[in-house]
Amino acid sequence: MNLNLKFQPVSRNVLWVFLLTACVLQAQKSKPNIIIFISDDQSQIDVGCYGNTDVYTPNMDQLAMEGMRFTAAYAATPMCAPSRSNMLTGLYPFRNGSQMNHFALNPETKTLPDYLKKLGYYVAIAGKVDVYPKPNFDRHIGEYFGKYFPVENRNDPRNATTEFINGYFKGENKNKPLCLIVATWLPHVPWQEGGNYAPEKLKLPGYLVDTPQTREALAAYYQSIAKADKMLGKILESVDQSGEGDNTVFMFFSDQGTQFPGAKWTTYDQGLNVPFVVRWPGKVKAGTTTDALISLTDLTPTLIDLAGGEPIKNLDGISFKDVLLGKKEQHRDYVFGETSMEPQYWYNYTPSRTVIDANGWQYIKNYHPERRFITHIDKVEQNMFYFDSWVEKAKASDRANFLLNRYSYRPPEELYNLKTDPWETENLIKGHTFSRKEEQLKRQLNNELLRQGEGMATILQGDLPVFHSNSYSISQGMSVSDLSFERDRWSPKTLIMNLYIDGTGNNGVLCEYFNQFRLILKNRKLGIVLGDGREFFSDILSDVNGHLLFQLSNKGKLSVSFNGADIVNHSLEKDFTAINSGYFSCGLARMQQLNQGEQNYFKGKISGITVSMNKLIREPR
Repeated sequence: MNLNLKFQPVSRNVLWVFLLTACVLQAQKSKPNIIIFISDDQSQIDVGCYGNTDVYTPNMDQLAMEGMRFTAAYAATPMCAPSRSNMLTGLYPFRNGSQMNHFALNPETKTLPDYLKKLGYYVAIAGKVDVYPKPNFDRHIGEYFGKYFPVENRNDPRNATTEFINGYFKGENKNKPLCLIVATWLPHVPWQEGGNYAPEKLKLPGYLVDTPQTREALAAYYQSIAKADKMLGKILESVDQSGEGDNTVFMFFSDQGTQFPGAKWTTYDQGLNVPFVVRWPGKVKAGTTTDALISLTDLTPTLIDLAGGEPIKNLDGISFKDVLLGKKEQHRDYVFGETSMEPQYWYNYTPSRTVIDANGWQYIKNYHPERRFITHIDKVEQNMFYFDSWVEKAKASDRANFLLNRYSYRPPEELYNLKTDPWETENLIKGHTFSRKEEQLKRQLNNELLRQGEGMATILQGDLPVFHSNSYSISQGMSVSDLSFERDRWSPKTLIMNLYIDGTGNNGVLCEYFNQFRLILKNRKLGIVLGDGREFFSDILSDVNGHLLFQLSNKGKLSVSFNGADIVNHSLEKDFTAINSGYFSCGLARMQQLNQGEQNYFKGKISGITVSMNKLIREPR
């Protein structure tokens, strides 16, 4: 049989496209998958492989046997949203904008998905995000178990995560490397009673007051950790069954320490020292332990490095890839940590900054030592309430009294040797033996704050309004969360804002008001953009600078004057004065989606904004 086959020549362009596509696919396949499991509020000491003989964590322990266990891994801040914002930006909280809890990132801040997607990765998150605005993930899996309630959903009972993993490596994206972050709320409070732990048999860590109520809370906390461990095991099993286990970097760590006094919310070791385990078959030597000092700030640059990307300039984090590969034994000389507290407790704002060096020395600087330290623990905790038992025991126990007072009041400075005093009970700043170490660490902290650009005045004030009797004020560049206000009190019949503007020829956001409206300058016109999308603009402003007076009633009557001349008058037919969820900002917008042609930052000068209720305040406050 004679087959007369004719082959058509392939054009060079088609051939090049084919070869280029093949090269890209091959390069993508050579990149490792990255899967990260983040537990919520779990101190390092509360994992079996770190020496805890009470807590049941077989999967976390097995992961450590198959990979590398870090003993000196630290969060940069002991609060959920700031810590997650830190790890996904590679920037410390002051530099990324999420410094107080539940605060948003500065506008235009890049996050991990922005970097990895450019390197060919599919980037997804499962469960909790807690970064605002939400990063540009390709997909959000299992949003139902990323919510605070109901607690029964926190371990992903519908198996949305494992189903995604099982399907991903068989689907259309199978040649695209995957970065998946699995973020459960476990073991975050509220803890549920019951479980397999006998409270009376538990060994209490030295930073807790030993009462029956504390033991019951610890047992419930351990039970929640066991649930997180079981969830981790299911994720690991799915990865291994997919056939991609050998080509997957698997990381497990916590965002910060547990919510006990002296841990979460504080810059003490139990608030910042987190478990951190990495498995990468054939690359990371199994069963190894490293004392290399790392920060969660290092996560994003490390993942970029693992993905084959070039180092990103101006990040605070440093890749520890060489530690994983056994090429280096040390990483950082010191780590930096901070807390700026919750905006709900602005009246007891007690910020703290710390450095911990590679030799286990920690220096802490406490600002506003005159104020009592308050958190959810003693104010609003919803279950397993043990704090009253501490107060009662402190009446007869010196140890309990010490731990209670250490929680509530902090000296201006603290110095600890974590190797000899892991519970931080002896503040060495009182003596003179370690004055050289104190000065060294103090200098490191001051240099770090100077590098970040955070001065004393900024720390003392924080992202908080200055409150007066019937008014409050903020400066340009500041954004204040709605959580900082008592809504019943700050509920004006007429909202009045005063601000002085220098440079009306500049475009940008002058003010954002709790997702209700924003004031903008655009082409020398003042605009009011409402949350429902309506816009109102003045005529062109003739003056380069001047005083702007904004008045808005809860009935919707709006009037704006500039240098004494009325420039806007409208009836909005709705109340836009209330404090909704969101931010009050001066000179920028934090969360709102801007319209086309709007610029976020105002590049002129605003002397500040004063907000008063119901009447224009002329007398001294």
